[in-house]
Amino acid sequence: MGADVGGGMRKIEFAELGGGPVADGNGVRITGRCYKGPIRVGDFFTEARGGGGKFDVALKVNAVVYHGEFFNEMVKGQSAEIVLTGNGFERVTAGVRLRGLMP
Repeated sequence: MGADVGGGMRKIEFAELGGGPVADGNGVRITGRCYKGPIRVGDFFTEARGGGGKFDVALKVNAVVYHGEFFNEMVKGQSAEIVLTGNGFERVTAGVRLRGLMP
């Protein structure tokens, strides 16, 4: 509940902690932790912070993978892999923080 903001918007934030992205079909797979959430399959990250700047991206969460199992969401504090597709892959680097605001 604490991640909801005015108008029922849900903040999402994920920090890459696994050493960098890995190609996964048409997307990338990154390992890290959910800092604001829950982060759900279908959510979009719209901001990437890292590499010396803040960048606009449009990256969709296609999968949440925890110990080899697929889940629909991950909660604040949970570490897992996420698979992303969309625009802005070049901004997904080791240590990146991805943020978004979902209805």
